[in-house]
Amino acid sequence: MKLSTPTSTPFILRTENLERHQALSPLNIDLVRKEIPVTSRRAYFDNAGTGPPSINVLNAIHEYLTDWRDYGENWEEWLPMIIESRRLFGKMIGASLEEVASVPNVSSALTALASSVKYKPNGNIVISELNFPTNIYLWHLQKKHGRTNEVRLLRKDQNGTVPLEEWEKAIDDNTSIVSVDYVSWTNGCREKIREIAKIAHEHNAFVIADSFHGLGVFPINAKQDGVDALACGMYKWMQGPHGAAYLYTRSDRLSELDPNYIGWHGVEDSVVRRMSKQEDLFGKPFNIDIAEPALDATRFEGGSWGVVSIVGAKAALEYALKQDQQERYHRILKVTDHLIDGLKKKGRKILTPLQSERRSGIVVFEDEDPQATFNKLKSLNITVASRVKAIRASPHYYNTEEEIDKLLAAL
Repeated sequence: MKLSTPTSTPFILRTENLERHQALSPLNIDLVRKEIPVTSRRAYFDNAGTGPPSINVLNAIHEYLTDWRDYGENWEEWLPMIIESRRLFGKMIGASLEEVASVPNVSSALTALASSVKYKPNGNIVISELNFPTNIYLWHLQKKHGRTNEVRLLRKDQNGTVPLEEWEKAIDDNTSIVSVDYVSWTNGCREKIREIAKIAHEHNAFVIADSFHGLGVFPINAKQDGVDALACGMYKWMQGPHGAAYLYTRSDRLSELDPNYIGWHGVEDSVVRRMSKQEDLFGKPFNIDIAEPALDATRFEGGSWGVVSIVGAKAALEYALKQDQQERYHRILKVTDHLIDGLKKKGRKILTPLQSERRSGIVVFEDEDPQATFNKLKSLNITVASRVKAIRASPHYYNTEEEIDKLLAAL
């Protein structure tokens, strides 16, 4: 980028530790906390809502804004960054560049898939009440509009889980789609994705997974997990900005997906494709007599990207990929174990499933007046989320046991 020195900045850039961080192994939490400014101001436990950015992300966005301010459009340099962000997301989930599309949010990704999948005659769709609302509402509309005969909405049991045998009962040869969240936003339950995908594929169903509360918490490999499509945003556990998300579609299932909607970036002869061929981006007219979807996952990209968001997402992906994801998960489990132990000692009812294979970064516990508790904690510089008769705490790998003690003392 052609950068110039800004006359003022909205935040203080602290870059002295960034180069050192690149070679860190294992995680140096003290150093990591210096790179995440919110940690100097509050005990932040709402990563399931919005994760706080690292200095890497802030700097990348700041540089982009400076470039935009001083030079206006810089299309030839922005496009490669968008492609690189796709490649990095692919690396994060074990996928290839051609299997990844850049989309504005997870809802857009799920809508694109819902409009593309081939529905079985007299078919059904299997979902869970633990899914995020979009991953429920969307499928009810498919029934309303006659694309499927039935939506089978599985309910959680008294332990806060949907047992695997319930998925087995619900999925049959008439199932078109199984759509499931890696981790539930409501209680932090981690689903058995691989087992669910295996069951679905035995009945030739298409498996869609929302990994918004999984990616950045524990390692994910979409191919090993067996999902056919995966969507994830960047602003929660990945600590990136709003307005940037990615959609993975398994290469050997891509040809089965026939979009009903398309934009000028989703066709085979797009500006990105022309750039990859080193052609003049606008040197010839676009063929408006046909609509030929791209042969790769970019068929799901619609209008122009929010470049400022993708610049931040790219930096967030780069930052996360410098760290061992399994080590991050071990840190999260250690911190949430400390919280769970403290809540038990206080006699608080924990709504999150506590079996080891069901654990994530979310801990939900009952509270008689969650809004009052939220406000009290906020006044003490402790950030959680207020939910229905409950408090949701979602610590990340950068949080400490001392911060957990502060939360427990305030409760």
